Amino acid sequence: MSSCIVTGAARGNGSAIALRLRERGHYVVGVDREPIAGAQADCALAGDVLDEATIAAAFDAALAHGGGEVHLVNNAGITQPGFPQPDAVWQSTIDVNLTAPFRWSRSFGARAAEGKIRAGGIVFIGSLATQLGFPKNPAYQASKAGALGLTRAFAYDLGGFGIRVNCVSPGYIHTAMTEGSFRNPELNLARRRHTLLDRWGQPEDVANAVAFLCDPASSYITGINLPVDGGWMVCGLIENT
Repeated sequence: MSSCIVTGAARGNGSAIALRLRERGHYVVGVDREPIAGAQADCALAGDVLDEATIAAAFDAALAHGGGEVHLVNNAGITQPGFPQPDAVWQSTIDVNLTAPFRWSRSFGARAAEGKIRAGGIVFIGSLATQLGFPKNPAYQASKAGALGLTRAFAYDLGGFGIRVNCVSPGYIHTAMTEGSFRNPELNLARRRHTLLDRWGQPEDVANAVAFLCDPASSYITGINLPVDGGWMVCGLIENT
């Protein structure tokens, strides 16, 4: 049985990802500052994603059950829109969205180099902002663009160990983070009309993509960005009418 570490596993996309991976037979280590429901994880760790002790504890738990195959899902993230953004907002966004995934992936890489992790992979969670311009939120834009940079960097560095590294970039998914837009009739319609499939995404859509990238069926895929956006980026400047 392989193990999967999911950061930000308490709610939203992270909760759905953890549940789907567990349903697929993985031993799931969930990490969050908030309580994690029992169905979501076999092992729930309360802690800050920037904390090195939390990182070490999560890998210890995963390696105790994974038989050397470990998958890391760097899901935890925040957004604090506003323009201009003060330094404090910039720093906290970059810390959670970029520095934390770097630290988790660095720890993964160190254990792969030591031979403790012998198979598995890393999945970063991006956004539409990973490849497109994003309004009035430069910290979030930079952090999510950086997620793809880290994906490519670690794919390059860990490929020799047989470790695959990919990025999943959701479009407009109905979670607590997007609840304001979803409940606004005009914004809801605008988001939907720009999506070729004419609907908002659900956390399960993201979870399915992550589960695929943690499955042997994707064993020859590494270094990619996989949009889960219902066709948002393909739609371009013209509304889907």
